[in-house]
Amino acid sequence: MCYTETPNVDQDFCIDCLINMPHTNHFKKKDNLAAKKFWGRFPFEDAGSVLNFFSYSDVRWMMHRLKYEGRKDIGYVLGLMAGKKMLNSTYFNNIDIIVPIPLHPEKRAKRGYNQAASFGKGVSEILDVPMRENVIVKSIYTKSQTKMGRIERIKNVFDSFDLKDENGIQGRHILIVDDVLTTGATIEACARKLMEAENIKISIATACLARH
Repeated sequence: MCYTETPNVDQDFCIDCLINMPHTNHFKKKDNLAAKKFWGRFPFEDAGSVLNFFSYSDVRWMMHRLKYEGRKDIGYVLGLMAGKKMLNSTYFNNIDIIVPIPLHPEKRAKRGYNQAASFGKGVSEILDVPMRENVIVKSIYTKSQTKMGRIERIKNVFDSFDLKDENGIQGRHILIVDDVLTTGATIEACARKLMEAENIKISIATACLARH
């Protein structure tokens, strides 16, 4: 996959890469594979991922660079893509606030940035909706979930978030953003904490959906 250094969604990827990326249909189909991850788990409006993430694909390499090699610009470009897909969708309407899945301060200090927030920045720019990183925080340091199954992930992240601005999100439609959707355990834990605020709506957008 060809990738340049300048963050512009129309220039960072060559034409062949843009065409051959494993794009999803999630922003055109409400009952998509990302949405199905959360059915019966908590109430939400819409959910979608920009790309399919197969273990053998170039997307895996690209997301590794975003997460571990300082390439937060990749997240930003994917956020621009997501934002454009949302603008052209009949779903994801009336988003008020974008909230990225937070990192524990220790992990963020080590990495230097939050890759979910990098993705959210691009979405925010296209939708012209504010992103807020101070609404919810990761208060408990949890171990890596890379090799965990769904139940292990849920146990790992349960009660690891704290809601810091309950009054500021009441009555709002919140878009939770993250880099990769795997089991949905982290997003579920975050959403349930946000739902402690009154009269809110939740939607979810991620850069990628992990596929087998």
